[in-house]
Amino acid sequence: MKAHLFTDADNTLWDTDRVFAAAQLDMLRQIERLTGRNAPQDEDQGLAFLRDLDQKIAATHPDHLRYPAALLAQGLSMVLQGRDVEETVALISGPEVRPDDLFESAQSRFLEAIQRLPALRTGVREGLIAISKAGVPVTIVTEEKTERCRRFVSGHGLEHLIGEVVSVRKTSQAYLDLKRGVGSARCFMVGDQVDRDILAAAAAGFSTFYFPGGFAPYWNADLDMGEAKRIDRYDAIVPDILAETRRPFPPLK
Repeated sequence: MKAHLFTDADNTLWDTDRVFAAAQLDMLRQIERLTGRNAPQDEDQGLAFLRDLDQKIAATHPDHLRYPAALLAQGLSMVLQGRDVEETVALISGPEVRPDDLFESAQSRFLEAIQRLPALRTGVREGLIAISKAGVPVTIVTEEKTERCRRFVSGHGLEHLIGEVVSVRKTSQAYLDLKRGVGSARCFMVGDQVDRDILAAAAAGFSTFYFPGGFAPYWNADLDMGEAKRIDRYDAIVPDILAETRRPFPPLK
């Protein structure tokens, strides 16, 4: 049988979370200096302090986790100065809010920092090589910009292992469209986010692999991953995919 692998990129192929965590902590410390107020100094507690606000902004913003960095900088300044997180999110989500030039440097440093090449996650290169040798096409499905994803693919020398990069809002309909595009091939999806990578793909008939990363938003905490296979390294997907390629085609009726 034919098979086609679809894969998430951020926190699945490469460790985006580590890059973002460093950039977010740097922004937090800069906003502390600008406001004269302090968040928890322990790195884990400081990151938790920031990400509580980060996720609540993302939960209400139309761009979800890709909302503008200016909102995080503005929100951090408000929370550090004593405002409640929910009140802060409501204020910075309003149409009258304008970016404060005071935080322009912090925003610029953050945006520059998150462009750094993240390290590959365990087993990614080995898994993609094995799948490529078996003749299974690989498509990246991301909600990020295609150009950024392609740059990371190139930075890791994976161009010969990755076919298409598709940037799309991950919904069940989007996965159905992807599935139709590969005809009769059995579709596999691997990712780190239960809602967008696993449940949406499974609803479209994909076989799914859950590869948890360093970041899991609170809205995914209680979701059941269904029949997805949980893996602890990327190349653990290889046996299942290769087994599919060795299955005989069903007889013609």
